[in-house]
Amino acid sequence: MIGTLGDFGSRSGYGAAPDAAEVQILGPVRVIDGDRDVGVDRPLERAALVRLALARGTPVSDGQLAVDLWGDGELNRPAARLRVLISRLRAALGAHGHAVMRSPAGYWTTVAVGDLLAAESAAERMHAARRAGDHAAVRSAADAALRCWRGPALADLMSPPFADAEAARLGEWRLSLVVAGMEATLQLGSGAEMATELATLVSEHPLHEPLARLFALMLYRTGSQADALDRLGRLRRTLSEELGVDPTPETAELELRILRHDSSLQPPRLRYAAAVEGAKRTAINGHSAANDTFVGRRRELADVLDGLEQRGVVTVVGGPGSGKSRLALEAAQRVADSGVPVVFVELTPMHRKDSLYRAIAVAVAGDAGPETCREWVTGAMSGALLLLDNAEHMLDELTVTLAGLMAQIPGLTVLVTSRRKLEFPGAVALRVGPLDEAAGLELFAERALRPVPAGQRPELAAVCAALDWLPLGIELAAGLTSISSIPQLAQRINERIRLLMDGRREAGDDRHVGLRAVLDCSYALLDPLEQAVLRRISVFAGGFALESAEWVVPSGRLEKDDVAPALARLVDRGLVAVSMDAGNRRFSLRETVRDYASTMLVEAGERASTRQQHVAWCLELVRTADDAGSGRATAAAFAEWPNVLEALEYSAGAPWEHLGLQLAVAMHAPWKERGRYRDASRHFEALINAAAATAEERANALSKYAFHLLMVDRLDESADVFAKADELAATMDDDGLVLEICYYRGIVDIKRGQLGAAVATLEAGEMHARRIGDRKRMPMFANASGAAELFAGLADAGMANIERAIRLHEESGNDHELARALNNRAAALLALGRSADALAAADESDNCVRRSGSYAKRVDERRVLSHNELIRAAVELAANRLDNAERHCRTAQSFLNGGISMADIDLAWVLIRKGELAEARSLLDKVYAHVMPGGIQWLAVRPVSAALALATGEAETAALLVGQTTGYYARSGFGWQRHVDRLRDVQQQLASRRSVRE
Repeated sequence: MIGTLGDFGSRSGYGAAPDAAEVQILGPVRVIDGDRDVGVDRPLERAALVRLALARGTPVSDGQLAVDLWGDGELNRPAARLRVLISRLRAALGAHGHAVMRSPAGYWTTVAVGDLLAAESAAERMHAARRAGDHAAVRSAADAALRCWRGPALADLMSPPFADAEAARLGEWRLSLVVAGMEATLQLGSGAEMATELATLVSEHPLHEPLARLFALMLYRTGSQADALDRLGRLRRTLSEELGVDPTPETAELELRILRHDSSLQPPRLRYAAAVEGAKRTAINGHSAANDTFVGRRRELADVLDGLEQRGVVTVVGGPGSGKSRLALEAAQRVADSGVPVVFVELTPMHRKDSLYRAIAVAVAGDAGPETCREWVTGAMSGALLLLDNAEHMLDELTVTLAGLMAQIPGLTVLVTSRRKLEFPGAVALRVGPLDEAAGLELFAERALRPVPAGQRPELAAVCAALDWLPLGIELAAGLTSISSIPQLAQRINERIRLLMDGRREAGDDRHVGLRAVLDCSYALLDPLEQAVLRRISVFAGGFALESAEWVVPSGRLEKDDVAPALARLVDRGLVAVSMDAGNRRFSLRETVRDYASTMLVEAGERASTRQQHVAWCLELVRTADDAGSGRATAAAFAEWPNVLEALEYSAGAPWEHLGLQLAVAMHAPWKERGRYRDASRHFEALINAAAATAEERANALSKYAFHLLMVDRLDESADVFAKADELAATMDDDGLVLEICYYRGIVDIKRGQLGAAVATLEAGEMHARRIGDRKRMPMFANASGAAELFAGLADAGMANIERAIRLHEESGNDHELARALNNRAAALLALGRSADALAAADESDNCVRRSGSYAKRVDERRVLSHNELIRAAVELAANRLDNAERHCRTAQSFLNGGISMADIDLAWVLIRKGELAEARSLLDKVYAHVMPGGIQWLAVRPVSAALALATGEAETAALLVGQTTGYYARSGFGWQRHVDRLRDVQQQLASRRSVRE
């Protein structure tokens, strides 16, 4: 047996970064590098690589490896045979041959078992969800784990002795995942759809009691009590005849409960379907409830609510104008009225590259979530209903995101509307079509602007029938009653339908003709100014204010004063919706109307000019808000984020691309304040080569782009982009830009572990700032230099620079930067052994963050608070108060919303000291998966890996790690006292063990 399920998820004890190549074993064995197959064709070489990879970085002795590959028989010179085999394996791996290494303890490799690690990660989520009682998440995680299999494990590798046992173990584990997923499905109230699969599995595993119990429960819930009891009876007989044993107590108890028709065998139901109609409506996401009457769809509404009761994912599927969004919103409103939290996210403005997690964070908090917002969303959405409207363009992305959401968020229910069915395991799909006649006529009468004469009911029915009884078409037709009688309306629509049908029959497409007809009629009845306003407001995404339309729409004969009256008439006609958002009136177009208006915009030849005007408005919005202060700029930018995003997206490659680049630069501060570094990097990358940008604009944009690359740890790319920016800035008379670039180049060098280069760059920058009298940047350079020297083990020199930075920040009253400098002072004092002073400095740093007026809202402020908690943890750890140290480390983690940080490394060290090795290993796995080899965090985590190896009895591995890390520290100049002390502690423990043995 190579390992146990308890080992799953562990990474190399050596702490070495995994190789780019990976081996996949959940099916026929494959060795790949990304999408490329690495040609390890000989079975014995593949077997050797698999055996070493399954050891997860632990060396395998020559004797054990030989036995595992060739068996227990007499081996002639096994070490020599292994050398030849490993030599051939390295040759087959080509550029990845270095990943197979030799140590005194045996051979080992950094090649990971990629598909197994992915399955284990999903299984860990499944177990966590099971403990939380979240059956939907259990099912989702089990499905995710099972998708990692491509067939029987090690299917083409059965000759080596180890492979047969390993394949059997993995087969048993896979079956346990299948059982867990099916059990969760039954708990959620589903199960009939898996009857065939369950029957097959029970036939293949007649002695597997959990499978038999699940099958019996599924049969009982589908109304077959006799079949359920018969299944358990057959199990009882088989166990007796083949094993001579009785069923387990769990099986006997289930049999008795089925006999008694125990009501608890039925799946649990949620509580909100019975919300009282007509009760006071609850606002969703701060938006007031719909102010129109919900007409018709009683049966469909009941079906949606019934689906939501079961928890899981419900999709309302319907074509354009079918009323699917209104139906879903009414169902969500009933849920909200019953006291369940509801979050509404409109997906129409979103693009495939956008983060759904962040969109949800925005919907919950009314502001942009942080870069690492997944964990934040998880905490905020527990037990809620999430409504995702108009998802048809993001179904693939949504499937992936929902798998994560359902696995991570206890009690989450999701309601999706889409023109296409969402293919998601266990999702309930409800289709909506035309209204029935009574509901259609009632809807027209409700929305008509004048009473409908009783004698015109036949003509009204003809109008609705011509519109395929689709709610949107009926509502738009009702909006025309202010200028047309019912007979006139019927005539207009029928004439337009005939024209459309002639054209569409030629094209072979007669779908949605009635809806297009009423849109054509509505558009034709507008005056030219109203038509122009409708066309041009289609560039807005996610709605707009009147002032915004007055900025974008005017052109030619259409003036600013024409916009408001035209909008009012469009609202009256039902073409434009109006709502109140936080007390402000906001306009929007329904999805189908926006699509139509966009088409008209293209036909009018106005799309390019209107889009350019829209980008210019976004740019003016952000710049004007920036003049009022950083907080105002951030709030304004993200209040209009769908519009800003739309403007950035369609600027790439457009004639006005330079305006898009200017918008990205203007968004730098809001992105920075909210930690939206990945968004920023993506948009800068798309726009950075704008042809019409001036050299000054390009240099500034390159600097901002490089900053965001730095913040997502794309450090080498960041260094390259900063170098380009520096080259351009050197030709300009812009000291501020030169200093900005110099400062962040120093920070890049610190994060890459190039501490000598960082100190040199930062000292040169401080001299430049002093020469030109820039007292704002002087302390920033001094503080960063001090941090670099602290990391290099020069605490006294670092303290001198940090103290100088503190004095300058105190003179300027910059509490934000002062908090960072005080945190570095605390770290330096700690390195110098002055624990009480370090605690005082950390407290003072916290107070500065509080005085800054935005406590813990800015990402960099949360980092400062996190680092201060780590100072407190270090002091408690030194006093051997391990529980207190753990508490401070976990508080430090909480400030960063799940992002990788020194808090994970320090917490892992504390947990090792407490003997909680499994969680420590999990933390180290997470760190190694995200940090750059050779960087500061990678250097800091190495001694912790050595300590873990020693704690798990792998003394040779620990010794190797200590030796490697000592070399890394010497070559990089890394000497941060806290981590050097940890390395020395492991060295001393190793020496002590050796002396005891001697």
